[in-house]
Amino acid sequence: MNYKESKVVLGEIKKAKKILLNCHRSPDPDAVGSATAMYQVLTKMGKDVKVVTPSGLPEGSKFIPYSEKVDAVNFSKFDFNKFDFCIFLDSSSWDMVTDKKNLAYPKVSYAVIDHHDTNSEWGTINIVDKKRTSTAEIIYLVFKDWGINIDKNIASSLMAGIIGDTGAFRFPGVGVETMKIGIELMKLGADKDNVVFNIYQTIPFNLIKFYGEALSRVEIDKKNKFVWTSVPYEVYSKLSKPESARESTSSLFAQIVEDTEFGFVMVEQEKGKLLISFRSRTGFDTSKIAQKLGGGGHVYASGAKVEGLPFEKAVARVLKVVRSYAKEYLDKQKSSK
Repeated sequence: MNYKESKVVLGEIKKAKKILLNCHRSPDPDAVGSATAMYQVLTKMGKDVKVVTPSGLPEGSKFIPYSEKVDAVNFSKFDFNKFDFCIFLDSSSWDMVTDKKNLAYPKVSYAVIDHHDTNSEWGTINIVDKKRTSTAEIIYLVFKDWGINIDKNIASSLMAGIIGDTGAFRFPGVGVETMKIGIELMKLGADKDNVVFNIYQTIPFNLIKFYGEALSRVEIDKKNKFVWTSVPYEVYSKLSKPESARESTSSLFAQIVEDTEFGFVMVEQEKGKLLISFRSRTGFDTSKIAQKLGGGGHVYASGAKVEGLPFEKAVARVLKVVRSYAKEYLDKQKSSK
């Protein structure tokens, strides 16, 4: 048994008729792959399953099996009471699920399955394994606990989640266990090359243009050892609001600049709503900064948002928080030598 809570979650599933699954705001391949894998397993059990997201599904994730089952909803008007059980996936906090601040938790029973370092185990049942590289990896282990027969489509969904969150197995933390699971999913029919092609080699032209715009605005803080860029709504809108612009741009450049510890990308995706993606280069814990800004994530990849401020003031607030934490971190490094 990989997780003792697996049996508890399965017990709730067996009692339920209608089950809700989620993809978090701005869903990435791990969110979509995890949700669609779980959707397939639960429907095979005869359950009535609905998968929802607060922000719509990116085009780049629509190759994942059963991604068409994901519906965009407004959680402010959503009725959780229609469901007997909820499983919230790949979401370190409640507002990651709903994209709403101060929204009441559902009154029905719910489980949280996640791998983020900043997850506080906020579910009524929790399978939170912070050592795992992706939620899809955890779900593979949960399915093993349940004795699930993983077919080609389920394996493909899980492979998409793992490849998406590991950078095709290149990010720090990918070890023997992750590679073994990847091999097993390939044996079960998952096409690794197709997943890599769709995630990393199928980039819309407007996103390429966004990369150029974002990179033309890059600045370096040599004193505090980070790089950053910020893109206002007017520019983002002019380029047709490319999906996953912030996350993919930060993964491209924010963790590769020499003599830096980390980097980040800020994009004003709506007027008065600045979203930030952090990436670590050296093991600098970006999740600590994200938490200070109300977000969360991992050491190497995290995110946050600042709402209710004009673009320039929001950027200034982020930089103030980042510089304060970076200085504290670097000072501790110097004193420990």
